[in-house]
Amino acid sequence: MTDRAHTGLSRRDLWPEATIDGRPAGGGAGRWQRRLHSLLVSKGERQESELERQLLGQAPPSRPNIVAVVSPKGGVGKTTSTFVLGSTLASYLQLRVVAIDANPDFGTLAALAPDRLRSQRNMADLFADLEQVQTATDVRRYVAAMPSGLHLLAAPRDPFVMAQFGPDSYGQLLALLSNFYDLLLLDLGTGLTGPLAQFALERADQVVLVTTPEWVTSSIVVDALEHLRKEEYDRFTVAANKFYGRRPDELRRLEEILRQRRLPRSVALPFDAQLAFMLDSGSYSLGALERPTRMAIKRLALLVTELLV
Repeated sequence: MTDRAHTGLSRRDLWPEATIDGRPAGGGAGRWQRRLHSLLVSKGERQESELERQLLGQAPPSRPNIVAVVSPKGGVGKTTSTFVLGSTLASYLQLRVVAIDANPDFGTLAALAPDRLRSQRNMADLFADLEQVQTATDVRRYVAAMPSGLHLLAAPRDPFVMAQFGPDSYGQLLALLSNFYDLLLLDLGTGLTGPLAQFALERADQVVLVTTPEWVTSSIVVDALEHLRKEEYDRFTVAANKFYGRRPDELRRLEEILRQRRLPRSVALPFDAQLAFMLDSGSYSLGALERPTRMAIKRLALLVTELLV
């Protein structure tokens, strides 16, 4: 059989023109095709594209930043918020990001990593080896490295060991990790008045306060803010998690309600069964989520990047 008898489909059959970055290298026809495509792009696609443009346009931090993720109420999604926020900032802004499980009651942050990526070590091991950790390679032995670039530092599973970690211990860990990361996320336990929470609120450059949209929960968050000095409001972002409205207009309406309640920097995160499944199965992928969830997560990331120093 000769080459002329070969009937296989070649790339040239599909793309007869030369292309650059996935676009025809030619002139007029390519430009008109792109113009036509822009007219056919949906409103949602344009909004998401603009959101990504703003996110990618943010200036990188000038020094290591600490972000505390807190709530006066349990079960609102602090760990989920920490994970998706860290993943987005690591992948979109190419920041070196570590999320630290600072929940004294059996935190689950590190469990969100796929089994194959989990580290057998935790913060107790890192704390014990502080003097021996000199390089980023040394740190990698203690964290789970996610595909997004986010690193997860687990809390010890032994409650007695975890009870030994107070503000002083976390202070030493943060001082060490600040040598290797641009952004340190603290996934705190429930409450704002305990020693560890107070330490985090004082040390953090900014705070993500997580709530749910129900009046019972959100009213507690508003009450908690009442106890803060008014000048501190600017460094707080409120994430209203598990909102059952799915459409973008419903999410925006909730954000407007939060702003009316003196929560000017706020984002509504929809309840998403697919996201819950991804986290539970260790298969998280931002791009695979539906647009309302993707955009809500990206808006949260944008609000945080706007406060980076």
